[in-house]
Amino acid sequence: MKSTSSKVARRYARALALLCDERGDAAAVALALGNLARVLRGEPEALAFLADPTVPAETRRTAVVRALDGLGIGGTARAFVMVLTDKHRVSDLPAIESAFASLLDARTGRVHAHVTAATALGDAAVERLKGVLERLLGKEVQLSASSDVDLIGGLVVRVGNTVYDASVRNHLNRLRHQLVHD
Repeated sequence: MKSTSSKVARRYARALALLCDERGDAAAVALALGNLARVLRGEPEALAFLADPTVPAETRRTAVVRALDGLGIGGTARAFVMVLTDKHRVSDLPAIESAFASLLDARTGRVHAHVTAATALGDAAVERLKGVLERLLGKEVQLSASSDVDLIGGLVVRVGNTVYDASVRNHLNRLRHQLVHD
């Protein structure tokens, strides 16, 4: 079951998407909200302040305006954040931004993937893997990469909730399981 917070986030994200459809500024709004959400995720005290019901509305509004000005956020994104502020939902912005980004990705056929390799992959290898994933999935892939020496070798690719584990560690674990249970 989804939490009330995620339901609220999806509801606000859908409403924002409809507004952006009318105004044709979804990409700009996504970028602005992404920047603001990144800042808020990195400042847990700011999120706690924005969620605190004892903080006077005008104080909260002033803080939000200052943050928006500092990040150069205007237009639809600014108006949306001010509505969230007035509705005492601005502390939900990171979840709303994530739901909005997912909505836009679904509309445009884009997926996010992450590859983990035993050693750091070069740019050329990441691009080749991205091309393979795009052909297999039939979607645009936003690929990030990291390394983990515990894999020993091979790759682990996560696309959404699906994990493709072609690591040596996984193969050894499966072999160990077969030897123990056969």
